[in-house]
Amino acid sequence: MNLSADANAFKLLLSGQTNIAIFLQENATRDAVAGGLGLFLTLIKLGKQVAIYYQRQPIVGWSHLVGINKLTQHASSKNFVISLDYVEGSIEKVSYNIEGNKFNLVIEPRAGFPDFDEKKVSYKSSGFKSDLVITIAAPTLESLGSYFTENQSLFQEKPIVTFAHQLETQYGKINLVQSGAAISEIIANVIKAAQFSIDPDIASNLYDGIISGSRNFSATFVTPETLETAAWLMRQGARRIHARQEEMPTREMVSGTQAESPQAPPDWLKPKIYSGKTSGPSLL
Repeated sequence: MNLSADANAFKLLLSGQTNIAIFLQENATRDAVAGGLGLFLTLIKLGKQVAIYYQRQPIVGWSHLVGINKLTQHASSKNFVISLDYVEGSIEKVSYNIEGNKFNLVIEPRAGFPDFDEKKVSYKSSGFKSDLVITIAAPTLESLGSYFTENQSLFQEKPIVTFAHQLETQYGKINLVQSGAAISEIIANVIKAAQFSIDPDIASNLYDGIISGSRNFSATFVTPETLETAAWLMRQGARRIHARQEEMPTREMVSGTQAESPQAPPDWLKPKIYSGKTSGPSLL
């Protein structure tokens, strides 16, 4: 991607939006969650009203991520919609009045048309109070599960910005896609290119995501630019918290397949005796 151009386009789009919804797919990795929370905190600093949605309960190993308590499982609807049978031209005027603690919606039929039938009125909750949709590591809208299937109008009517590392992810108005990079690295690069304000909490989340997504910089897709981004985050105050090895996702986890956890060494359960005569442990 042309990072500078796309980051500036994202910045320009944000300038006209107030309410933002961030969606993580159901099998989001630690990298995606850390990156999503880093972006969430960044947008809060920009004065936006932001909600971040994740369908599962976060695991204990993610508890150190700043803002983890802000993850919302259920995407609540914001609009209350009243529906009634309608014939073209049959409404003369729509108004409302308030009597005590009652809100009355008044629909006046036009002369020559039948009155509205109260038995044919229905109501439902619908829609989000969102001006902009952001998806994190979701290769398709369908990968968002019920967030998409139950709220398709939101994704059809609002602009979408995607952060992903699959080149085929191109369904957004702006697609911030970088192949061979951790999601947190992409988000950090966009924040840097757009010159958004960053603090130690944001930097810590993004650094943790890069550590996890790159398997502590041991993955084959790590580049010099990855290390430069990590160094920049440390200069912004990132606190270094090592992820346990079994919590670090591989690239296969993007499609929902968890790699096997590393096996413990054969002597793991043997008792260890420390002797004052030697510098290391001896085994019985």
